[in-house]
Amino acid sequence: MATHLPSDEALAIIEEEARAIAQCFGATSPNEAAAALIERLLMRLNGAHIYMPKRSSREREIEHREIARRFNGSNLFDLAREFGITPRHLRRVLVKMKNSQSE
Repeated sequence: MATHLPSDEALAIIEEEARAIAQCFGATSPNEAAAALIERLLMRLNGAHIYMPKRSSREREIEHREIARRFNGSNLFDLAREFGITPRHLRRVLVKMKNSQSE
């Protein structure tokens, strides 16, 4: 199930990250740069709801390949713990990877 942040909390996170990026790039006023970004986003998006996935499908695919490569038949629970997923989901990943290899 997706986690929904209140819109003001999501904007605060975006503003904080924008401030950090501005500092990394040596902006003379990172607070102003972050505030300007928020204002532009609000103006351009005009209240639209945006879905932001946790990871890209490419990252997920790489992780799935790594799980399949490292699975040895007896380390299901260890891999699930390491990758932060349930054993049930890990089994689904393994089945998916096995099916995609046989195609």
